Amino acid sequence: MATQRTGDVGGDQVSRSGDQVSRSADVVWEQRLNALRARIEHLEGALEGLQDAVYRHALLEDENIGELRRRMEPEQMARELSRDARRRGL
Repeated sequence: MATQRTGDVGGDQVSRSGDQVSRSADVVWEQRLNALRARIEHLEGALEGLQDAVYRHALLEDENIGELRRRMEPEQMARELSRDARRRGL
């Protein structure tokens, strides 16, 4: 009978240490998940910033292209050439 008690106690201790290992593994996984969540949030913020920068750049390019088109219209070009000729005394 003494052998059975020792076996029970040993089995009980293994079970408890198994629970501790399991809890320890859960803590490690939880820490990893939290680190991944933080990294994903950081990457999402960086991506949003990049999207905003690309959008602002696209708007600026649209404005520049619009201005170039306006300046290249035949009437506008004729006015600019006439103004330049007067300024140069031609």
